[in-house]
Amino acid sequence: MEDTLPDDAWKDSFDKLLDPRPQLRELNIIKKNVRASFNIDSSVENSNPDILIVNECSLPNPNFLNVGDPFNIKRKSSSSISTPCQKRLSSNLFYCALSPITSMKLDGLQTNFDHKVSEIGKEQPRAIKHVCFEINASEHCEKSDDSKDKSRNSKQIPEDARKRSRSSLVLQPGKWRKSLHTWKRTFQTDAESALIPKVSSPRKRTTTENLASARISGRKSTYLNDSSESNIQISYEKEVLRYCAQRRPLRFDSAYAAAKMMSTCKIGEGVYGEVFKYIPKKSSETTVVLKIIPIEGSELVNGEVQKTFEQILPEIIISQEMSNLRVNPTNSTIGFVNIYNVALVKGKYPLHLLKLWEEYDEKKESENDHPEMFTDRQLYIVLELNFAGNDMSTFTFLNAEQSYHALQQVILTLAVGEEAFQFEHRDLHWGNILVEETELKHIDYKLNGKDMPVATKGVRVTIIDYTLSRVTVGECCHYNDLSTDEELFAALGDYQYDIYRMMRDELKNNWSAYAPKTNVMWLSYVVSKLIDGVIYKNTTNRTHKTYLAKLKAFNKIVLTFKSAVECANHIYSLN
Repeated sequence: MEDTLPDDAWKDSFDKLLDPRPQLRELNIIKKNVRASFNIDSSVENSNPDILIVNECSLPNPNFLNVGDPFNIKRKSSSSISTPCQKRLSSNLFYCALSPITSMKLDGLQTNFDHKVSEIGKEQPRAIKHVCFEINASEHCEKSDDSKDKSRNSKQIPEDARKRSRSSLVLQPGKWRKSLHTWKRTFQTDAESALIPKVSSPRKRTTTENLASARISGRKSTYLNDSSESNIQISYEKEVLRYCAQRRPLRFDSAYAAAKMMSTCKIGEGVYGEVFKYIPKKSSETTVVLKIIPIEGSELVNGEVQKTFEQILPEIIISQEMSNLRVNPTNSTIGFVNIYNVALVKGKYPLHLLKLWEEYDEKKESENDHPEMFTDRQLYIVLELNFAGNDMSTFTFLNAEQSYHALQQVILTLAVGEEAFQFEHRDLHWGNILVEETELKHIDYKLNGKDMPVATKGVRVTIIDYTLSRVTVGECCHYNDLSTDEELFAALGDYQYDIYRMMRDELKNNWSAYAPKTNVMWLSYVVSKLIDGVIYKNTTNRTHKTYLAKLKAFNKIVLTFKSAVECANHIYSLN
């Protein structure tokens, strides 16, 4: 007679099967007093990731991971774009695609299956590989069986050595910034009690924190040619007001009063701000995304120093210039997120937004400080953006023909940006590419005066998030200096993290330089995700197989191109 398991024993075994966290803690990779940030598409723009719920898993592409599905795992969609929290996550958080370059393996982190459970399932799932974020690139995530046994006994590690070493963080591909900042916050307070509640009251920043912010933010503007203009003292506050078409800050509660906004809800959050969505009362056919960023205050927000006028100005400039390319007579595209308005506002958060924040926190447990902390002197930059669909990691494509034409839109959009503003995105992971269904048959692009229409095949692509981007506007270069951001270049696992190191090598760590090859590197990443990462509805018909072969063929040659413009000319010549 075959062995059987009671219902309760089977449930316990199944939960253990899907939960790698106890093993990670035993290996001292996730410390018990570290607050995990799960980093699933924590965009502060607009996206719509799948949310994991109890006994359910959301995978970018189960086939790519070669994981069997004997447990009939299903997906559930949500309209939220925030970082998921423990209230709405299953125990399995660490599925990801491995980089074709590093192909890292974490020995000892594979799921240990109970032999009785294995006998019940018809197919034993293959061991799942994990992405490990290391704060020190010289340390390796790979552990032999001997090192695994030693790691489990943390008491064997000298106390001084334990203080010198930093715990690692398991990250999902995609939006890394919020998890990285959250991890830094956690590590900096590692010696404090893990039971201290989330800080919602303001705290003054220190000189050390100011210096750290300058290093981390890294946003700079540099004149390309030596001239008297470079010596002119710029009033960044006046420049921000000029781009906002204002003379003085508006009252927050008046500019965004509840009476002006319909169907308002909070849809996400980031390290530097909150994200709401609403329908303007005067334009009921338009959906607007509000990205609210507190600036110039002395209080820490979400553990981070607030951005200054000088730091926020380049992001405003980039957002507006890229949006304006939709009407450029020589190089035009609608592929960059459309920005309706930028406003500088002052005061406490409006009560209706505070209520929506609390509702969001109740349902999904916000990782941010409560906005009630802000005083009537607080300044904010408010970006009003077009809502542009789901990010690529969660969008379901009909087949590879659709994704192939989405790729063409990404390529041409980057190419137009290169020609117009020497644009490099520098962070074009699939969380920063939004996809939505469209009834348009074609999208018109213009590259160096040449018309280049592209068939949509029912999808329209929008590129967002210019935090790391580089542009040249007039004689001024705006860029983010990552030369001292060691943590970013220490991440391992997904191809995304290799791209950061490839960019650094291409630029020789001079982030003001213009190197359109970085856009090609990100196109290589995007193609790899379209081949093995995204979700397809139909993978059996001839059309899908034909265009999947085209994607694979392009993937073999994409890194031979020097710019997105070269890629665009190649792709367009094939049509």
